[in-house]
Amino acid sequence: MSNKAVKKLQQMIQGKKKKPVVKTARTTALEGRKHFSSGGTADSMIKQAQNDYNGSYISGDLGGVKVGNKSYAKYYKGMV
Repeated sequence: MSNKAVKKLQQMIQGKKKKPVVKTARTTALEGRKHFSSGGTADSMIKQAQNDYNGSYISGDLGGVKVGNKSYAKYYKGMV
């Protein structure tokens, strides 16, 4: 071992120098996974789309999922 490697090892043992965290594609994917509730099932994704819809449909069907913009429905109430 070289002197530099020995000094580095001594510093790591003493806790002065910490090993840098390396982010890989796997760790990044796992971090994203924790944001899904109940394992990211299709039902939860549909409910999320229905709750967060902010498009131009007052009420309609997008790909088999009923969506609607509550703000537009309130504004155009009685006109449509």
